[in-house]
Formats: sequence, structure tokens, C-alpha cells
Amino acid sequence: MHDPTPKYALWIPAWFELDQPIAVGLRDRFWFFKNPPENCPAADDNEFVFFNQLLSDDNCEVRVATILSIEHPVLGQLHRIETDGLDYVIVRADETEILVNAEEEPGVTCEPGLAFSDWTVRVMLTDVSEPVADFV
Repeated sequence: MHDPTPKYALWIPAWFELDQPIAVGLRDRFWFFKNPPENCPAADDNEFVFFNQLLSDDNCEVRVATILSIEHPVLGQLHRIETDGLDYVIVRADETEILVNAEEEPGVTCEPGLAFSDWTVRVMLTDVSEPVADFV
């Protein structure tokens, strides 16, 4: 059963290719923490936190969902976040790209004047399933 009510999730990068890629309009299986880590800045209005491979996988559940929007507090609306390779690619709603180092200096961009430490984004999901048993 899928719940059509919009839900919110936080995507908090761990860098080093440990994070799930996300994109507006994508319907897929996503990994979420069953119980968010203690140091997670999740607010009460965020139902989920995207899982990353930095922590134990026994605190993980998989759900099918569709991404409606991705928003960063400084960058605004985003179209997608690509997480393969030494740099993550943050694509804004207008399709401009920001390269963010994910290996040597995680979170550092090559864009002059664009420097902040919190890359957490808020993701609106819809049609979220109950946890699925098949993790593959």
C-alpha cells in the first residue's frame, strides 16, 4: 500500500560515494534510517532521513517513493544530486551545476563565494510505500 500524502525526508551527505542519488520525479526504492542517528538534525516535520552507508546497515529500511521536490536552504530548489565519483554534482532547478568535492575536501565547491558547511536538503516524497522486504 502506498500513501499519497506528501512526506518529508532529510538527505544529509556523508560524502565519499556513500549517499543515494536523488532527482525530482524519480520513483525508486530508497533507503531510510529506521531510527535517525542521535546527531541527526531531523525536525519533527521530517518523517524520514535518507540512509547513508557511513553507519550500520541494520538500522535501514527500504521504501518505494516518488520525489516531488528537493530544496536546500541556501541554494533553493534543486533538480537532482548525483553522487558518483570524486565530486558530487548538485543540479539546480534551472539546470546549472555545482561541483562539490566528496573525497579530499568533502563539501567544498570550486565556485567562488559559495561556501557553507551544511549540505542537508529537504526532500518532499509522495506515494511512499510501507517498508519492503527485498533490500536488493
